[in-house]
Amino acid sequence: MPTKVFISWSGDLSKKLADSLRQWLPGVLQFVKPYFTPEDIEKGTRWGSDIVKELESSEIGILCLTKNNTSSPWMLFEAGALSKSLEKSKVCTVLFGIETTDLKGPLTIFQHTKFQKDDFRKLVKSINATGGDAKLDDTVLDGVFEMWWPRLEEKINTILSGHNETDDAPNRSERDMLEEILELTRIGTRHKRTRNEIPPEIIIELMEGIDRMLHMVHPRMFRDPEIMFTIERPLMMLAEFSGHPELREIVVRMRHRLEMFSAKSDNPKIEKP
Repeated sequence: MPTKVFISWSGDLSKKLADSLRQWLPGVLQFVKPYFTPEDIEKGTRWGSDIVKELESSEIGILCLTKNNTSSPWMLFEAGALSKSLEKSKVCTVLFGIETTDLKGPLTIFQHTKFQKDDFRKLVKSINATGGDAKLDDTVLDGVFEMWWPRLEEKINTILSGHNETDDAPNRSERDMLEEILELTRIGTRHKRTRNEIPPEIIIELMEGIDRMLHMVHPRMFRDPEIMFTIERPLMMLAEFSGHPELREIVVRMRHRLEMFSAKSDNPKIEKP
């Protein structure tokens, strides 16, 4: 049986780095089957159902972290889902151009790997240990790693050196992002996950990320009742899903903020000419 490795990313730079790992890992460990969205989603498959299924069935989780995505709602959602079904030692962050001291909140609980040869070798050995009868002997693995490492190092360094930070600007609107969170939450509920399986700090960080996004939305957007529902509904579902009182308090604060935004949107004086 192949070892399924879920590779999580957020942002243009992180996506390119994650794709490089996806292509490289099976060359070193042929029993590894990486999962990387969106390229690994078959045509006609609902992306949300596919992601939830892969999160639940993966044996290793790799989070590709850069300076601009350590607070990403998508990264935090996938980190929480992975931690729910895996031991913490099997969920690893790979740090590209950042240090462990740059991490905050729930991401600090996972194993961290700097993109450096010796440190990354340890991650590969951890993945190899899950291979059962297919895993490589340490001597063989060291030889294979030495042969394949220069290819990955060169590709990653090329990506990092050629990256423009402005490329990480969101391609999707706030509405699209919130709708995706809502869809994932609905799917998780349909899969009958029990409460408190995802650590509360993960959900708190995700909800606070949504709260921060509200500051970037022009008040006139809140004239649309559908947008109000799209934003409010996932917050309520997350609070109910978690069962934690402090999360309900966050939802109350967010609902109050939405009401304030809605009131402002009805005031023509605040609109830009």
